[in-house]
Amino acid sequence: MIDNLMKKHLILIGGGHSHVYILQQLQEHQPQGVHITLISPDEYQYYSGMFSGYLEGKYGLDEIRIDLKQLCEKAGVDFIGDSAQGIDHEKQEVILSSSERVPTGERIHYDFISFNIGSRSAGESIPGLQKLGALIKPNFKVPLIRENLVNKEHIVVVGGGASGIEMSLSLQATRHQLNRGTPVTLIHSDQLLETHGARANKLITRLVQQKGIQSVRDLVISVEDKYLITRSGGQISFDGLLWLTGPSAPRIFRDSGLRTDDQGYLLVNNYLQSVACPNIFGAGDCIGMESHLNLHKTGVYAVREAPVLWFNLQRYMECRALRRYRPQSHYLSILSTGNEEGLLLYRGLALHGGWCWKLKRRIDTSFIKRYR
Repeated sequence: MIDNLMKKHLILIGGGHSHVYILQQLQEHQPQGVHITLISPDEYQYYSGMFSGYLEGKYGLDEIRIDLKQLCEKAGVDFIGDSAQGIDHEKQEVILSSSERVPTGERIHYDFISFNIGSRSAGESIPGLQKLGALIKPNFKVPLIRENLVNKEHIVVVGGGASGIEMSLSLQATRHQLNRGTPVTLIHSDQLLETHGARANKLITRLVQQKGIQSVRDLVISVEDKYLITRSGGQISFDGLLWLTGPSAPRIFRDSGLRTDDQGYLLVNNYLQSVACPNIFGAGDCIGMESHLNLHKTGVYAVREAPVLWFNLQRYMECRALRRYRPQSHYLSILSTGNEEGLLLYRGLALHGGWCWKLKRRIDTSFIKRYR
C-alpha cells in the first residue's frame, strides 16, 4: 500500500476494446512507478459482435464475454466493480456511484485517466422506456435480455441500424425454431442501414421482408404498459421490447464540465487526448475526434485505436512525444441475418450468404480468443 501511494495512478474507466487490449499488454510490460486501476460496473465485458448469435443460441454465454477481473489479476491491475458517475478534473478525482455506505460517492485520486465506456442509446428518456423496455447498454444486461425476451409473444425491436437489424433477425430465427407464429416487429425512423448506402438498404429491406419481419417506419414517442405510441399516432402492441436505437453520448463528460463535441462526447485531439485536460485520454464510442467529428460509432475504431492509446499513455507518463491516430477510411462490416447467414458490407459492396456468416464467426471467435 505504501509503495502504491508513492506511485503515479492511472485509472482506466470502462472495459471496452481498447482497455482490454491495454490489460493484455500490461501482462508483459508494466510501466515503472505507475499503479493502475480498472473501473467497470461488471467483471465481464460482452462482445457486441456476437450478441445476435448468442440470442439465437449459436454461442454460449462464456463464448461471448471477456473476464475483466481475471485479466486485471494477470496484469497486476486493481479491479473496482463500480461505475464512475463524475470526474473532478481540478482535484483529479474520479467520483464513483453513490451507495448506502458512501451516499455521495467515493472519490479516487488519479494522475492520468483513460475512458473507454462506449455510448448510450438514443431516446433513453422517452416516457416509460426504462420501466417497460430492455436496453442493451450497458452490455452486461445481455444475459437478462435473452432470458426475458426470447419467449415473449409480441416482440418489438426499435432501431433500423446494424444492431436493430441483427437482433430482430436473430429473434425471428429463434421464433421459427420455437414454432412461434407471431413475427417480430422492427420499428425504424429512417431507412434501414441508412449510413451504408442505397445498395445495402435495398438488400436488407428485401431480406427483412423475406424472413417475415413486420417492418414499420415510424418514430416511437412513448412506451405504455402494453403498447407503443408512435409519432404518426399509431399504437403497436408488445409484451417484449428491445431498444436498439443509434448512439448517444454518456452524460459523465458534460456533467463533469469536460470539453465535449456538439453531441456530448469527450472531445479529443489526434493523440486521443482531451483537448482541454492533457492527462485525460479516451477511445471508442465515447469520444469525438476534433479532426474527424463524423466518424461512425463502431467497435472497429476502438480496436484500431487501442495500440495508439496504449503507446500514448506510456509516452505521456514519460513526458515524451505522442503518436497520431489516423482513422481508416473504410472498414469491413458483417451482420448476422439469422439461420447462419450474414450480410457483408464494404465500400459500397453488399453481399449475402452462408459464407458471410462463417467469415463473421471466424473473425469474432478469433477476437475473443485473444483474451482467454
